[in-house]
Amino acid sequence: MPQCLLRLRDRADAHQEFDGEGIQLWLDYELEALRFGVDPDVSREELEALIEGSTILLTHEEHRAGHENDFVRWGRRGGRTTLRRYGTSWYSLLARRRWERVSGAELEQVFATINGGRS
Repeated sequence: MPQCLLRLRDRADAHQEFDGEGIQLWLDYELEALRFGVDPDVSREELEALIEGSTILLTHEEHRAGHENDFVRWGRRGGRTTLRRYGTSWYSLLARRRWERVSGAELEQVFATINGGRS
């Protein structure tokens, strides 16, 4: 059972508003939980215990092979539109921002450059 399930749960828990984004975060978590045969209504502590109990060590190749079908599904969550609009360089920059290797200000500066000076 993947750690990403716990991250999806944490994102959904962190969003306090009952708005479109909050609903989408919960749906993403619940659908992924059901995909792995987990009751989405389990407590966070129970979910963490389930994940810890199912942990096995995989090689990089085994991990990527396990996600083979996921890449298509994840790309359909809006990623292809962004990819077409901004290109692979933008995706690389977003990844570096996610990993905190690029500051928010640097990301804004590049975005403004891409959009001809508009933020």
